[in-house]
Amino acid sequence: MAAELRLWAIGVDEFRQCFAAPEALKETLVQISDSLQPAEAKAQSRNLFSKFGPLMRHPESGAVIRPLIPNRHDAEAMMTGRFIDSDRLGACWVLTQAWLDHLALSHAVLDLTPAEMDTLEFDLVRAGVPTQLGIRHLWRHSLDIPLRPTQAMTIGYMAHDTVLQLTEQWTSALADLEEATVQFATSVLEFTSHFPQYAETRQAPVDLIAWWASR
Repeated sequence: MAAELRLWAIGVDEFRQCFAAPEALKETLVQISDSLQPAEAKAQSRNLFSKFGPLMRHPESGAVIRPLIPNRHDAEAMMTGRFIDSDRLGACWVLTQAWLDHLALSHAVLDLTPAEMDTLEFDLVRAGVPTQLGIRHLWRHSLDIPLRPTQAMTIGYMAHDTVLQLTEQWTSALADLEEATVQFATSVLEFTSHFPQYAETRQAPVDLIAWWASR
């Protein structure tokens, strides 16, 4: 099964503000939603949520509502923490991804199948990395946002101090990892190595949000 891991460098409290957005932030979030309209329609087949529902439906108003393309109604519902109907979950997670891409200090996308994840976890433990710093712990903590995840995804975050510990432990273990594991671990370390600089620049901890999903 093909799958990917998405990583973002952003304070989790900063991200949570999107779901109770102050006026200054709302304008930015709505603009992001508007920018997705044509782009998402063209790239629909490549989206993580291509398995959701029919391609489109037509409400009584005559407007076309596509399950995988967020609109202003979705943005407003999310920004005010309202319940999201099942048929809009796919679109709202597309919008969440776009918000994270825009707000985060950096983000990365890495291929990672379930089998590769199991191999990575085993290799890290064999090399002496504590289990609490394994790959699955990147998303161990809940984001505590109103938007519920779908069956095809897992999302959560790792706190700043733990990211620093992971970076130190994985770096020390590189010499003892298998070649295939080294390649993926190095990609993660290239991302996490900037977190001390981010925290210094922001004068605040910067967390790591991780989203693993099939595609």
